[in-house]
Amino acid sequence: MYDRGDRLKELFREELVLALRGVKDPGVAGLMTVTDVTLSQDRKLLKAYYSVMGDEGQRRSTAKALERCCPYLRMVLRERVQIKVIPQIVFEFDDTPKRASRIDKLLGQIEEEGHEKPS
Repeated sequence: MYDRGDRLKELFREELVLALRGVKDPGVAGLMTVTDVTLSQDRKLLKAYYSVMGDEGQRRSTAKALERCCPYLRMVLRERVQIKVIPQIVFEFDDTPKRASRIDKLLGQIEEEGHEKPS
């Protein structure tokens, strides 16, 4: 059985993703994905981890745009989620997909080298 914190975390993640679809900031560049969220013990801070498919300029642009839209997103959450305290939202870049892609590439190279050498 999930505790209240886990249920709230999942609810906030779903509602945050829906709210981000309504953001019309031109700074949100590339393909952005919310990869995870964490909720502090006192439930006053929501950290949203995101990744961006694009170059470094798009990543910086998206980071600034997300910072600008935090008050809007908090307002949307306040309208959609009926709880007493809506947490502050902080976005943090998650480079896990990029690292996973690099590891896959390296493993592929190792596999190719193994096939090229005779046993």
